[in-house]
Amino acid sequence: MFPRLAKFPRRIILTCVYMYCLLFIHRLNDVHEESKALKVAHLKTIHARAAQVEAGCASFPPSLTKLQQHANDAAKVSPNLAAHYTGLHLKAALKNIIYIKKHNISWCLVPKVASTSWAQALLALRGQLGNEYSDPPLQVVLREAFKMIDPTRVNQTINSSLKFLFVRHPFQRLVSAYRNKLEDSYTEQDGSYFYKNYGRSIVQKFRKSRKKITVATKLTPVGGKNQGDQNNDNEILDAENVMKTEEEEEYVEFKREPSFEEYVDYLINTDVESYDEHWKPIFLQCQVCDFHYDYIIKYENFKQEIDTFVEMLQETDRLPRRFILQWENRGGTDEKTTTEYLSQVSQHKVWLLYQKYRQDFLYFGYTMGNYTK
Repeated sequence: MFPRLAKFPRRIILTCVYMYCLLFIHRLNDVHEESKALKVAHLKTIHARAAQVEAGCASFPPSLTKLQQHANDAAKVSPNLAAHYTGLHLKAALKNIIYIKKHNISWCLVPKVASTSWAQALLALRGQLGNEYSDPPLQVVLREAFKMIDPTRVNQTINSSLKFLFVRHPFQRLVSAYRNKLEDSYTEQDGSYFYKNYGRSIVQKFRKSRKKITVATKLTPVGGKNQGDQNNDNEILDAENVMKTEEEEEYVEFKREPSFEEYVDYLINTDVESYDEHWKPIFLQCQVCDFHYDYIIKYENFKQEIDTFVEMLQETDRLPRRFILQWENRGGTDEKTTTEYLSQVSQHKVWLLYQKYRQDFLYFGYTMGNYTK
């Protein structure tokens, strides 16, 4: 049995414990308020980006797509023909928007920006499994599960839903796409597809020639000495004075996949509308000037922003509590890696590349930063 504490000390101890509990509860409340304030700040930030895009579209409108140009031209001849082309443009824009009717939310699918993780989480809600190595591909399964909206029902569906997308620095995204889809056609499951559809034609069009190098093929001793002869005077002679080199030109074949510079040449000299979705500018992939998005989340701050965003969707009953997003930053293509790849091309080409992705830089608040010298 513990000894009985004196009455006065015991009262002091109980008072101290009581005060500690009060301070602990007060601190918990402070932490809760700080966390709440941080979440509010995150939501304001990702919502403000959407307003920034809207302002960017007004100040720096993108060029019209070919279908939009056809619609304008057709309007001078036939309103019906103009409406036809407008419908085709809208249909093309809707191809990348995943509308979840049950929860009335719309997500624009942008490859290389956490698209696999989000697609898996959405399919899991339907009891379907899938991963980046699925056959058929995960995105095919996703688009089958969530059918594309009929263009005539856009106002009743997508335009009245909560719309969001994920964005990423344009240069990091295009480098990530190259590394994952084109750099080595043997290491990725879909490498063969990208080589046949893009890599081979890039090489054929932008590979200037086989690389010519000069190599030493034979070493001949000066004065007819054999290589094994020893210098009688034990002199230490410069090798260039002892041996003369016969040189011969040889050709070294490049690997069959395009080099990064060849990939950049392809991007610079190709209409962005013809780009694959993995490196197509996001403003075009999601038609951000046609649809008013409510929230835009940056890949660079993805963990903090997506946690807050998902919690908001769950609290407002737009997503069930069982929705679980399993995402981790694999760190494959960061600023350092991107800089290393861009260093392989001239600064002039980097600026030409910027022009291709100019709207993405302007609309989403990205800069050239350390990517230029």
